[in-house]
Amino acid sequence: MQLLYMHMHMKKLRQPPRDRRGELREAAAFAAAECAGGFVRLAARRVGAFLENRLTPTGLTPAQFSLMAHLASSQDDSLGALARRTGLDASTLTRNLQVLERQGLVEIAVQDDSRRKLVWLTEVGVRRMAFALPVWRAAHDEINALIDVSLAQKLAEAAAILEIGG
Repeated sequence: MQLLYMHMHMKKLRQPPRDRRGELREAAAFAAAECAGGFVRLAARRVGAFLENRLTPTGLTPAQFSLMAHLASSQDDSLGALARRTGLDASTLTRNLQVLERQGLVEIAVQDDSRRKLVWLTEVGVRRMAFALPVWRAAHDEINALIDVSLAQKLAEAAAILEIGG
């Protein structure tokens, strides 16, 4: 019986005090309606889901495609440079690359001095990108017909000022 009492008592403590619910609801409604981060995440989810659907035949997710496009398009094949270009922290980038490495799409190597890691597309990765690019182009054309894709680019460029530690 004592356990039941404690559980019921804890349940009551989790709810905000009644006299502040209206104030909280008002503040939360304003935050939901004005939050730049919320809008960016919503747009990213919608565009991401669209691309995920279109890229399915390639076997790549939009994130994997983007990462491989960055690899294929750059002269600098260091992990540090790739992290700067993609805006990913080192641990997230490494995890994402390890997935691609297990699929045989990229190769990760440590340079002689052991301080610098290099990454590049394998032959299988190059072939997968060659297959995926026309699929991506068609999807990108569809998106561009519906929304101004340059807005996303402008937002990303403008948000660079917010980079922490940059």
